[in-house]
Amino acid sequence: MELETPRFLLRPLTAADVDWLADLATDPEVNRFLWDGPSPPEEARRGAEAIVYLDHLRLQFGHWAIQDKGTGAIHGWTELSKLRPWWGPSDEIGLSYVLRRASWKRGIATEAGGRLLQYAFEVAQLDRVMAVVMAGNLASKRVLLKLGMRCIKRAESAEGKELEYFRIDAPAGPDVAGRSSREPI
Repeated sequence: MELETPRFLLRPLTAADVDWLADLATDPEVNRFLWDGPSPPEEARRGAEAIVYLDHLRLQFGHWAIQDKGTGAIHGWTELSKLRPWWGPSDEIGLSYVLRRASWKRGIATEAGGRLLQYAFEVAQLDRVMAVVMAGNLASKRVLLKLGMRCIKRAESAEGKELEYFRIDAPAGPDVAGRSSREPI
């Protein structure tokens, strides 16, 4: 399934995406606020291949490449996935994104993340979407706040990293009976 924004096509990953995914995983600055930091090139390639393979099994969840409609350039990826590796109930779905350095500070994460939230609520019918960022990642926190998410918790990971947990609830809207679809019956 492909999703569109005014500037971008969000599309499922393919085998042709392994190279740029691996490049992202080796960039120290891109990985500064990610769990494991940058990967050695061979490990990054194996990881990228695994991501592409596993995404084909996830149906409506997983990674979407952020591709520029005008130039065809790939800016990075955005994702909806379970937050099970982090604190929280195993059914919580989280939003994440990673961009190439050249794509930073251009509103790309906000535009792509906003479209993925729209998909999460309108198509996947999720009640809420979460996000987890390292406390020092001010740029990602700004994106989440622009998307309407709010910080609900601060905690330390088992590895000693300070984390901030964000949440946004599905907007209430009328169903066919005219009542809010999020109100109890």
